[in-house]
Amino acid sequence: MIYLKNKERSRVLMSCMAVLLAFIVILLQDKCCDSAVMYNEEQNTSGDFFLDVRAGFGGKPVIPDPAKTDGKVSISLLSWKNINKICNKKKWYKKNGDLYLGTNLSFAGFNRPVFVSSYAIGDMTEDSGTVSYITEKTNKGIKKKKVKGSCIALFVTTKLEKYEKYDESYFVILDYKNGVSYKKKTTFYLHDISKWGPDLSVADVTGDGIQELLVSDLHNKWDDFGLYHADRDKHKIETIYQTDTDPGRDFIDCREFKGKLKDNYKVELKVPRIGYSKIISLIKDAGYSKKNLHNKMDDDFNHIINYVGMWKKNGKLRKKWAKKHGRVFLYTLSIPSYPKDKDGNTLIEFERPICIGHRSKGIGYMHIYMKYDQDSGKLVAGDAKYSK
Repeated sequence: MIYLKNKERSRVLMSCMAVLLAFIVILLQDKCCDSAVMYNEEQNTSGDFFLDVRAGFGGKPVIPDPAKTDGKVSISLLSWKNINKICNKKKWYKKNGDLYLGTNLSFAGFNRPVFVSSYAIGDMTEDSGTVSYITEKTNKGIKKKKVKGSCIALFVTTKLEKYEKYDESYFVILDYKNGVSYKKKTTFYLHDISKWGPDLSVADVTGDGIQELLVSDLHNKWDDFGLYHADRDKHKIETIYQTDTDPGRDFIDCREFKGKLKDNYKVELKVPRIGYSKIISLIKDAGYSKKNLHNKMDDDFNHIINYVGMWKKNGKLRKKWAKKHGRVFLYTLSIPSYPKDKDGNTLIEFERPICIGHRSKGIGYMHIYMKYDQDSGKLVAGDAKYSK
């Protein structure tokens, strides 16, 4: 009887020891896994970097004062998804009048919290040689990229009651290496088509080794563009070029372009400053039929005009008709791009449809590559090409 009891106790004891050993093994595995995760995180975050920008991870945006930071700087920003949620609810303000998800930028001269949407990182005051990181949380996962720069440029909106073009908006450049901030009021705005501010990017357009701020804003059918640089001596952002402040909206690339109708259903495209000239065929290149190009039609009462019916059946140009209705011009600006020329200089590519008489009569696209002219301090045409 005693033997049976001792045997039963041994069996229970062995079972307890087995459970204890299994628990110890699990703990060791978890510890090893935790160590591996910590090691991987250390591997991922190790190395020298200056700005650590995280966007779309929730919570209120946090943007430190450049004058009160030293070394690595952590910045938290909104994502398009965050902003879209607020836009859809149309709930911009708290009871005290502050913006939901508003950001404190009092150090940059804003008395109340502001709404920050788009941003860009770069060297807009000096060639800092520092490395920064941008980590964005998207529907497809977390994206992390390395960029060079010690400055962050922000698009800031201060009033959103009407949510239209008359809102007060600013560009703000925060130089974290030198502890300085710059701001500039702008006519760009947060509009309800994209529920986002204009696209910000940086590039050295002037060739001095310091990057400029490039801004493009696509509306329904047109794009506005601006080019700015931070003046360290005056501590302000200065405008090199901006489309919507150009007199009469006669944009600089449009002024560089000349178009002329010719016999045999041809159009001559010219950019006189750089000696560019190309003759295209409305039949072979633009795809029009001879019948359409012959059809002269003018009814001012019903506003029916065939703007491409400028030629006689023998291919000769109707000069009086062409003079009245045959203006060749560039229409709306597509999204600009920033290619480099053979010498490595940054160009600004403006792409626009070419039209005859009316915007509905397109004959292809004109690409005019603007470059910075050191003598005048302005953008001028550097190259051009036609595409169908």
